[in-house]
Amino acid sequence: MGDQLEKFIMENREAFDDVTPSDQAWTKIDQRLMKRRSVWPTIWKVAAMLFMATTIILVIDKSNDEVQGPVLSEEFNQAEDYYVSLINQKRRSIKEQLTPEQHEQFLVEIDQLDSMYVELKKTYQTNASNDRVMDAMINNLQLRLDILNKQLEILENIKNQNNESDNTIEI
Repeated sequence: MGDQLEKFIMENREAFDDVTPSDQAWTKIDQRLMKRRSVWPTIWKVAAMLFMATTIILVIDKSNDEVQGPVLSEEFNQAEDYYVSLINQKRRSIKEQLTPEQHEQFLVEIDQLDSMYVELKKTYQTNASNDRVMDAMINNLQLRLDILNKQLEILENIKNQNNESDNTIEI
């Protein structure tokens, strides 16, 4: 069957080549093709521009995060300010009651905790924000406050004992 069709086309080739579509038909075909072409390139251009804009925004945002480092929350900053003010108040109170040598000996543990706190803060700022590090920082502040409270309590007990012994001597 394929051979017969091929033979028929070869024999009547001139009749097929003789008929050409009118210019009006070509114009309609061209208009339809232009309509289809104009939609997709525009869509692809818009998609490419959105992709590029999003990529640029993400890169800029990422670079800003790396420059600034993690930011401590406002709640944490308030807690830190509260504990630091209490710790400073207790330190002043202890300093008033002791000689400089005694003061140094009394605050050895606090100084160690201070340096640990500085290291924790550096760790928090170099790594992505980490709740465990933040909790450790709060625990460090609380521990320093507890130690200072106990030291003040010890000083108060010593003062009371001295007062009692002075009272017994007078009697």
